[in-house]
Amino acid sequence: MKPYTLQAQFSAEMDCPKEIVMWNYYDHEHLVGTHFKLYNKARVLAERDNWSVVLRSKRMPLLPFYTSGIGFQYMDGNTMKSFHKDSIGFMLEMEALFTDLPNDRCSVAVTYRINTHPIFRVMEPVFKKLFKRWFWATWEEDAPMRLRRWAFWQLRPLCFVPDIKSASSIPRSLQIIKNACSKKYAMHYALVSLL
Repeated sequence: MKPYTLQAQFSAEMDCPKEIVMWNYYDHEHLVGTHFKLYNKARVLAERDNWSVVLRSKRMPLLPFYTSGIGFQYMDGNTMKSFHKDSIGFMLEMEALFTDLPNDRCSVAVTYRINTHPIFRVMEPVFKKLFKRWFWATWEEDAPMRLRRWAFWQLRPLCFVPDIKSASSIPRSLQIIKNACSKKYAMHYALVSLL
């Protein structure tokens, strides 16, 4: 019997560049702080430049218990693809497309999919309702943090104090900033430069 795909799509806009939102999706540790009502554990098992493997424990939407599972996510251009297999046995596939908008804004279009037995087709309205609630709950919790990160990022030239012992060190300091800005995780480098 051919599996049936439960699918839900949502999109939203943010008043910051897409790189800030992408960085937020790779900030796994924020799950247990910012989204403490939904997650109680997030442990990064492995990560590299554009992928990560994470053990997460989350509260099931509308249900009074937690389930854990392993998630793998990677970037493919401006699209993040994520696969999360939970302890119940479902494989959630998520795809997030990040698009630049004018004036340092962005849009994010997210598609959630679960391939399941055709009998679960009757659950599609419930699936869409649960994931709509999930998407907007996490979006609203993340928005203030993203905007703070963007505000900090805009202040970075004011926060960086170059070594002024010699005039020749100033261009080197500015080159360090330029190199940090071109990195995928530029916020990390800006923070490290302040320490």
